[in-house]
Amino acid sequence: MSGSTYTFSVIIPHHEIPALLRRCLGSIPDVPEVQVIVVDDNSSARKVDFGHFPGLDRVYTQCILDKEGGGAGHARNIGMKYAKGKWLVFADADDFFTKDAFLILDRHKDDPEDIILFKADGVDSDTLAPSNRHLQLNEAIDKAQMGSITAKEAVLAMPVPFSKMFRRSHIQEKGILFDETFAANDVMFVTKAVCWAGDEAVTTCTEVLYVVTTRRNSLFDGYRSNPDNFLCRLEVQMRRNRFIESYPYPRRPIIVQVLRALRFGPRTFGKAFALAIKHRVLFSGTSAILKKIHNSTFGS
Repeated sequence: MSGSTYTFSVIIPHHEIPALLRRCLGSIPDVPEVQVIVVDDNSSARKVDFGHFPGLDRVYTQCILDKEGGGAGHARNIGMKYAKGKWLVFADADDFFTKDAFLILDRHKDDPEDIILFKADGVDSDTLAPSNRHLQLNEAIDKAQMGSITAKEAVLAMPVPFSKMFRRSHIQEKGILFDETFAANDVMFVTKAVCWAGDEAVTTCTEVLYVVTTRRNSLFDGYRSNPDNFLCRLEVQMRRNRFIESYPYPRRPIIVQVLRALRFGPRTFGKAFALAIKHRVLFSGTSAILKKIHNSTFGS
């Protein structure tokens, strides 16, 4: 099939959760306009039946089995190499799209912006009971719709790739790639995509596109329990703060994050402190704390 027929390229990294990947694929129509690229990140044959790998039975889905074990960022970068659609759409294998997601996407396929942010729902992956992972994203969209923040600030409030459309030409022309880090591989990708877009090239929509799940033992869940995960995310956040110094966007208070390393003990705290000194960002973002204190004391 000619790549010119694709409107959307949906990129899904996968690692050893084939049942959830099948659920995710079930929420995506198998139609000529939608190219689906699944990149398996070195899953074990003990956990995945590669002879019946999810997606092999779909016409417009390409399954790539990568053996480097480079993580989700590496898998997403591979997926982008094969993408041919006008728009890039990202999903995690344990999440899924809403029933009307691709009708919503189709309504926006000719929009002039480079990045379009949509609302999401949140559920527990196993029980489908409501969860709160989507609330920060939706609240940012509401603020942007009311004009209290810009659309760019709404995207940066929760710099994740899901629930968004990215114009592929924008990503390609700017040479934006995902970090190939243990965790938080998406933060710099989204930050660069927003900062390097024009002022009118980012917008928000109130339609609900995506369902983000909460799952035990996921990479996201490990932030609170795994010191290596925590330190990786902290290092990425430090790099992000340095990157946006020349842009009019708020920075996260690094000293607060460093203090949170104490939950893992003095060794992890020492590593976090050393990282902050190395990147020269220990007091980066403290203005946000001072502003919050001022507003709570004297009113906004």
